[in-house]
Amino acid sequence: MAGFLGFGNFQKPGKGVKKNEPEKKRFFQFFELFFRKLTKLIQLNLLYLLFCIPIITIGPATAAMMKILRYYVEEKPVFMLSDFWAAFKENFLQGLLIGILQIVGIWAVYEAFLFYYTRAQLNGLYWILIGLIIAITILSLFAGYYVYLMMVSVRLTFWQLIKNSYMFAFIGIRTNVLTLLFSTGFLVCSILFIPYTIIVLLLITFSFSNLICAFNMRPYVYRYLMKPYYEYAGIPNPYEPQEQEEEPVFQDTTE
Repeated sequence: MAGFLGFGNFQKPGKGVKKNEPEKKRFFQFFELFFRKLTKLIQLNLLYLLFCIPIITIGPATAAMMKILRYYVEEKPVFMLSDFWAAFKENFLQGLLIGILQIVGIWAVYEAFLFYYTRAQLNGLYWILIGLIIAITILSLFAGYYVYLMMVSVRLTFWQLIKNSYMFAFIGIRTNVLTLLFSTGFLVCSILFIPYTIIVLLLITFSFSNLICAFNMRPYVYRYLMKPYYEYAGIPNPYEPQEQEEEPVFQDTTE
């Protein structure tokens, strides 16, 4: 399976390459995409922040951003304002619930860590609970890389989103660890070093971090959810090359 930006053998479904021409490594594919879309990513970052001004709408705004980024990864045309707004409305309820769940989860982890850390100074057994909290937090971060991408890719119930995201947290463990280092690492550094990073935070932090997630997580979502859906429904898969009937070289023109 793929590692961060293509370190591994999980091939991204998508457009092919010319005959006898080796496909670019995903590392180079990512940065080629990033620099080609840099202006759009800055616009997307600003649009995302605008929709996050009411904190409660962070979830739907993240879903809308992920829809745009998925289109970028799939090399689809994007009408940013209309597509963002459409995805925001379409995924508002699920995005709202996931966003609230994540905000509450962050608060709960913070409070629990402080509570047990204080007691660990007196009783070393509490370090076991702290370790458990850290493990659950990392696992939840991994799940969070997938939940919004699934939300804008396939129709799933709220509980199916939660269940599948935690399954992917284990399936794509290597990719998840490297995504944690680069995507979440970049996000955390941008926040920790405010005000020095305020310009970076405003212009590129969120779109860049989520682009890494969309680029890395999309192959898993495609392989385990999107592709089986097309096969089960018995409809043509737009992401797979379609076999075309060859026209005969000679035709019988006699009547």
